[in-house]
Amino acid sequence: MNLVARSPQEQNAAVLDPWSAVHFAAGLAMGLLGVSLPRGVAVAATYEVVEHAAEQHEAGRKLFLTKGPESPANIAADLGLFAAGQTLGLRWLAR
Repeated sequence: MNLVARSPQEQNAAVLDPWSAVHFAAGLAMGLLGVSLPRGVAVAATYEVVEHAAEQHEAGRKLFLTKGPESPANIAADLGLFAAGQTLGLRWLAR
């Protein structure tokens, strides 16, 4: 497993991929909207579960343009980046 995806074929096998920035930005947006951290992470985790289930099937892989389901390390990184972004947004609001 690579740390960073260098091609679309490595997207879900690597820990970080181009979508990692999107997860961080989504968390930042949730934080700036004042969504609580537990609620935001629950939404992000639910999305990851649905995405993982969809990517088990050909139609889901076509929808998400992937070769297969995300690795556990990729899912953990996505959730961690989401939470980091949301925490940053919430701290900005608290200033």
